[in-house]
Amino acid sequence: MVLSHPETEDPETWDQSKALESMKEHFTGWDPVLLKLIGMIEKTMKWPLMTGAPLDKWIAPSGKLLMLGDAAHAMLPYMSQGAAMAVEDAASLAEALSMIGSKSELPRALNVFQTVRVKRANQMQEASLINGKLWHFADGPEQEARDKAMRPEVEGLDFDESPNQWSDPVTQAWCYGYDAEEAMVKAMSSALAPISHPTSVDKN
Repeated sequence: MVLSHPETEDPETWDQSKALESMKEHFTGWDPVLLKLIGMIEKTMKWPLMTGAPLDKWIAPSGKLLMLGDAAHAMLPYMSQGAAMAVEDAASLAEALSMIGSKSELPRALNVFQTVRVKRANQMQEASLINGKLWHFADGPEQEARDKAMRPEVEGLDFDESPNQWSDPVTQAWCYGYDAEEAMVKAMSSALAPISHPTSVDKN
């Protein structure tokens, strides 16, 4: 069982020998069913969930090294897209490389890849941060407003939007309906299209 919660203490100060005691203390007063499950736990460990700072470049200055996956965009798990972003990276890179015919075109392909993927991954990092904050509101006005806005989906009613990004229709389409290969083909096709120059016309 995995339990997550906001934490302000430096992970380097955590005492793992007190992890079980700390967990039980943190969830005091929660739902009796959850407390019964926690009461059965004899040993646990505490570890931090980390996110990386958004990067605007994944290509080394030499052009000979490219970062992918968590190395480029480590993110919190609140959109469940960490591994998916790495898969999108790989599929996008394969498409970009498949559309060039010589080594001389490699820098252009990598730059197109970087432009498309940096934007996508950075937006997903931000969405994961936002969803984590939404889920961890302390009891109070923000939590009550969130719960009220989520009530229709909980009750099986029709809804157009939700603060829960996993259920929000617009966010679902953006997150889970994205076609990484199609996006890369479109970007590469535009980058590789011949540049047309206006022609001058002599007037008599």
